[in-house]
Amino acid sequence: MRRVLASAIVIGLLIIGATTALAGSAKERLDNDLISFTESAAGGTNGPGGGGISGVACTSSATTQPTSFAGNALLDCDSVGPHNETTIAVNPTNAANIVAASHTYLYNLDKQSAIALLRIFTEAYVSKDGGQSWTNVHPPHGSYRFLTDPALAFDGDGHLYWSNVASHDSVAGAFSDVSVIVERSDDGGITWNDPVTVAKGNGTISNGGSNVLFNDKDWIAVDRGTSRYRGSVYVTWARQQYRKDVQTESPIFFVRSRDGGATWTSGAEISGSSRLCSGQGVAGPTTRCDQNDAGFSSPIVAPDGTIYVAFLNHQAQGTSLRDQVLLVRSRDGGDTWSDPQPILGLIHDGAGDYPTNWRGDATLTGCQFRIFAAGNLAMSTATANAGQLYYVYAENLDPAATARTNIMVTTSVDGGATWSTPALVKSSRSDQIFPWAAVGADGKVRIGYVDRARTAPAGQSCAYGYTLATANDPGASSFATKRVDTGTSVASEARWFTNFPVTGNFNTRFIGDYTNIAIGPDGSVWTSWTDMRDTVDVFGRAGHTEHAAAARG
Repeated sequence: MRRVLASAIVIGLLIIGATTALAGSAKERLDNDLISFTESAAGGTNGPGGGGISGVACTSSATTQPTSFAGNALLDCDSVGPHNETTIAVNPTNAANIVAASHTYLYNLDKQSAIALLRIFTEAYVSKDGGQSWTNVHPPHGSYRFLTDPALAFDGDGHLYWSNVASHDSVAGAFSDVSVIVERSDDGGITWNDPVTVAKGNGTISNGGSNVLFNDKDWIAVDRGTSRYRGSVYVTWARQQYRKDVQTESPIFFVRSRDGGATWTSGAEISGSSRLCSGQGVAGPTTRCDQNDAGFSSPIVAPDGTIYVAFLNHQAQGTSLRDQVLLVRSRDGGDTWSDPQPILGLIHDGAGDYPTNWRGDATLTGCQFRIFAAGNLAMSTATANAGQLYYVYAENLDPAATARTNIMVTTSVDGGATWSTPALVKSSRSDQIFPWAAVGADGKVRIGYVDRARTAPAGQSCAYGYTLATANDPGASSFATKRVDTGTSVASEARWFTNFPVTGNFNTRFIGDYTNIAIGPDGSVWTSWTDMRDTVDVFGRAGHTEHAAAARG
């Protein structure tokens, strides 16, 4: 690996190949189409944060951001390139310390070849003043040049952990040895230690390698309860195995650390076996739950130390690839795991349930960006409903009649053994996607989601905003909703990821694969999403760019 220059290098114009996050079947998610943007590194503060180079890039605030974002927070200020796929967390020891993260698209200049290489990596946005200002931080990320799927989690003492999927290649590379890494910050997100590789990949996915181990869609959780496992850090992901360019399995794997992220266990398969998964196992017994694709595993930890992990599995029905949602649990800190139990039977998210974009991915009518059913698992610790579990997801309830998707929630009061009939969060004529749930000290679940109940500009077909729903009762039988974005995002007149020669329009193909919300110790609810209200004009073409945005709900 050749060394890269520090962030003081200034490059004016750049044409580069971009790749979106690698969710779903990794081979099908690779995206090597051309985009271009400009970037200025005035003062040497606005650089790539290359391998081993870290530090503060810039700071945005309510007084410096565009007036079009008034009432919301524009988090990024380091590049005019896209920023997407957001996550957010609030320090349980300090409600004023909020940290978000997203992809950012920056470049490195190779010192010997003078070739500029695009890096898609993840950066943090740190607030220490309750969201009035946000410091953009480029963590070290070691020698990794491509990072995706950012996930953040504080422990009970205010230490912050960050997991990512990472590759050493630049965007135009072969995506070799795609791994899972974890970093830690002890000052609320400003400085980070070097990454620890907790699951190492093998082989190169983009050239049809004969034996490839590709790790995808990580998520992270920390035990903040009162059990003997307090402080333990847990990471789950889908370990995808390819043989001769065919994905043969994708079980859910798990690692843990009990020394603050310094050392980690070897990866263990936790998705297990069940008659629910019969009929499609390729490797091992036919009841092995090993066909989970990206999985979208969602770990949470109960106050007593029990670990719950929900994930999507598509081994229940023929070739439709509709997903079921399964749950596994561990009561001994991850040493042993239960057999998978059902949260949801088949949901309408398979072949024929949605329109598809030009790449064959599920999308929404009038749009091109890909969508997924996955949401997340959440739990209440409030006295009134302690231990109650919630799972949120998006589903097209009647594909033939509506071709419209809505947010659904199901609950469990017996540790995940049984689940309620899924309830509609809000009846709407508009698509609702990318849900995320969190439960506050009052025991009420909040659900944030991307909402197409916005008026698109004349001539545009794909616009959206962000909505927050609050349950009216701990049982989540009804919800009150409110709009939290202060400007409509326009995805059908985009600057990035459009492939106009193929699609004949400027619809963007990618806004990330999830959004996120978090609740602070003071009850504050923070939401984050990929926002497209702003425009840029690069190389003579204007279009809506992708910013990381946040709001206090």
